Amino acid sequence: MHLVFANEPTSGWRRTSLHRTNSDATSAELAASQTAGPSVAAVPSPSTTLAALESLAIESNPSLVELQARVDAANGRRIQIGLRPNPRVGFSVQELGNEDAAGQYGPYASQEFVRGGKLELNRSTADWAIARTEQELAAQRLRVLTDVRIGFYSVLVTQERIRVAQELHSIAMQAVEKARDLIKVEEPDSVLGQAEIEAELAAILLENAETRRVAQWRRLSAAIGQPDLPIQNLDGDLNSEAPQIVWESALDRLRRESPELMAAAASVEQSRTALDRASVQAIPNVTVQAGLFYDDASSDPFASLQMSMPLPVYDWNQGGISEAQANVVAAEQSMQRAELSLQERLATIFQQYQQARLQATRYGTVILPKARKNLDLSRLSYESGDASYLDVLTTQRTFFQAQLARLYAVEQLWLATVQIDGLLLTGSL
Repeated sequence: MHLVFANEPTSGWRRTSLHRTNSDATSAELAASQTAGPSVAAVPSPSTTLAALESLAIESNPSLVELQARVDAANGRRIQIGLRPNPRVGFSVQELGNEDAAGQYGPYASQEFVRGGKLELNRSTADWAIARTEQELAAQRLRVLTDVRIGFYSVLVTQERIRVAQELHSIAMQAVEKARDLIKVEEPDSVLGQAEIEAELAAILLENAETRRVAQWRRLSAAIGQPDLPIQNLDGDLNSEAPQIVWESALDRLRRESPELMAAAASVEQSRTALDRASVQAIPNVTVQAGLFYDDASSDPFASLQMSMPLPVYDWNQGGISEAQANVVAAEQSMQRAELSLQERLATIFQQYQQARLQATRYGTVILPKARKNLDLSRLSYESGDASYLDVLTTQRTFFQAQLARLYAVEQLWLATVQIDGLLLTGSL
């Protein structure tokens, strides 16, 4: 995955390669910050990688612990609703005091027997609830990873934006000094004024980029689950090309792998099993009670046996069955809605991906080379006396604006790419 930056201007005024190692970049940024004018901190070290931040997020993000606890709770519910009723024991005394005797007394025990496969259906319903919760956990894991990747590429692009802004400000300050020298050879004062304006605009651009980087890092550290994580330099390759994504393949992958759809499918099966459970609710359970007693009046022992069960005359769970049937319809329609929602969201992100890819390619292969060439020609024309210094400032501004515009396109391209790769799951917090 490689995105190629535009070639640097080849003029003798300032030649700065955009293809540098991280250590070279840091050195250049430190040097630039010493001459840039506004107080701008260089990109700090030590550095970190996307893989390291992802691993830290999986360990630290509280939403994953929360969802795992919900999975554990669902497992606990499955155990509980599948248990048989406890037996009951007691001691019975009858005819107490009759004929001055102790009466009939003795222990007894009773047990309710659940019929109709209710316990098995309880466990089956709970199994689908667990499956749904596990898919929600898988979806949340993807949300966390996607948010971290979005934050990573946003900060990474801003690091490069800071470098470009530092370079622009440094050149703008040099242009101010150059303009002051030109006034001495009877160039108009407007040259110095325009150069100073360009330097101020470059300073604002640099300050804004630094502020943006701090805000993006704060969002990234929140997504990781480490809000006090110190700002670090990110090791990443913006010279890599984003993968080619085909609409049909992306949509098919969504339909096959999306945890959202899998959770919706588990909800459908859970509601269907709940309907089966509601349908057998009216099958009466049987309670058996047995006891061993002693008749104090006759000095005879005797036993008793009782069996009882409710008769489903008035209540055969007709309301519960009707509710369960409606829940099945709702779950099925919810699954269809989820699939349509995925397609709708993919259409929006895929449009962003296509537009950003075309823009990044056009800037890299057409606009930036032309802007660089125009800057070189403008400088040569000025040196030969065929153009004014204001023309040089204008073409110089155009070149750097094109660089920044391409960085924006690169950022949008990566943000769209990681969202599609993450099955459109974002917003972990």
